[in-house]
Amino acid sequence: MLTEFHIGIDDTDSPLGGCTTYTTTLVFQELLSIGIKPADFPWLVRLNPNIPWKTRGNGATSIHLAIEEGQIPLVEKVAIRIVEETTDKTERRTDPAVAFLKGPVAYHLRDFSNRALHDVLSVKDANHVSKATGANFHATKSARGLIGALAAIGAKLDQVRHTFEVIVYRTKDNLGTKRAVDKESVFDMDTKYNDSTFQNLDRENGRVLICPHGPDPVLLGIRGFDPFTLLKALREVKVREPVERVMIFRTNQGTNAHLTRPRKISELEPFQSAVLTARVDSLPRVLKGGHVIFRIRDETGVGVCAAYAPTGPMMRAARELIPGDEVRAYGGVRLNRDSSLTLNLERLDILRIVEAFREENPRCPSCGTCCESMGRDQGFRCEKCGLRTRAPKSRVRISRDLEPSVEIPPPRSRRHLTRPQTASQNPDLMFAREDAFSFERLLKAIQPASTL
Repeated sequence: MLTEFHIGIDDTDSPLGGCTTYTTTLVFQELLSIGIKPADFPWLVRLNPNIPWKTRGNGATSIHLAIEEGQIPLVEKVAIRIVEETTDKTERRTDPAVAFLKGPVAYHLRDFSNRALHDVLSVKDANHVSKATGANFHATKSARGLIGALAAIGAKLDQVRHTFEVIVYRTKDNLGTKRAVDKESVFDMDTKYNDSTFQNLDRENGRVLICPHGPDPVLLGIRGFDPFTLLKALREVKVREPVERVMIFRTNQGTNAHLTRPRKISELEPFQSAVLTARVDSLPRVLKGGHVIFRIRDETGVGVCAAYAPTGPMMRAARELIPGDEVRAYGGVRLNRDSSLTLNLERLDILRIVEAFREENPRCPSCGTCCESMGRDQGFRCEKCGLRTRAPKSRVRISRDLEPSVEIPPPRSRRHLTRPQTASQNPDLMFAREDAFSFERLLKAIQPASTL
């Protein structure tokens, strides 16, 4: 009888190299090579992007199997060995862990995974959930990686909105060198598959986004809504260097999964992800560099939002706000040096705008010229004919360069989790399903020997 068995992996990467998805790919493909078949693609689960000690995109991974119980020791041995081999143990900030769970994923773990998207969790929290669910783990340091490893197991990506990413890995000889990917072919691929892929490039400044720039083993990654289409899109990209291996991940990237928890201003804590519905409480301030700061208010208090210059259209929309406008602000809570909090905006929904007015001096009842003030409480005088009047100032409605809208940053400034506009236009794209036959075909396409 087959048993559900889950592997979670996190924090094998460092700023100097390594990659948790690469570690997971090696585990996944070695298990395939010894006859152990997975129940699904490996999962790439992006967690709370506001965690200050994260490495790059704060992604953890998991592998899901249906195996004979007698195979479990072998599976654990393979996973632990590869995690050990691919982790730089000399790097102080790297703190890897691999978690194992036999049987169905319990509610406690589902809830833990959801909290890991929005809040700051501790190793103590992870240990508690591990014991409550019967999960085992292997860690080489303080077990901080256990948080992500367990969260990746509990992410239920097969039941919620999800996307896919096909990742191409470099050979060891090319690590640290410039990635040899033809830029024009990426533009051509994006033109052809723009409706079914996302975050390929930023056309505003011509920047290619599918290639990272660090020393990690990822050559490129294409994100989209369907794994078959991703492989077709990949074939359009001209790669000018050898490829070691290819893998497809089911992911929560591009789903806004971290921006689903409404909060009140008084509830905010550092490094959370938050959604606030409030009214604008001040005119925006434009800081040096073009960053925009403004206050918002709800029934519990006053908070501060920041739209930074690289967010482009979102920053420009924030600059046009006035007190009384109703907004829904999405983002991460930053802890400032003075212990105050600021919501760094990732998305801004302008729900309702109020009318704006300016006061004008009265016009001369004799000649129609605009009068000038004679001083406080002294009335007005016509510059042309000298007539004096105590008529009140008039309120004139001002046309506003703003309307209800949804504002998100350009591709170059988005989080991994930010939902692309293509998904907003067609949410059904985010529920792709593969039958068993299709999954087998895809597995063959991502064997280690695959080349482009």
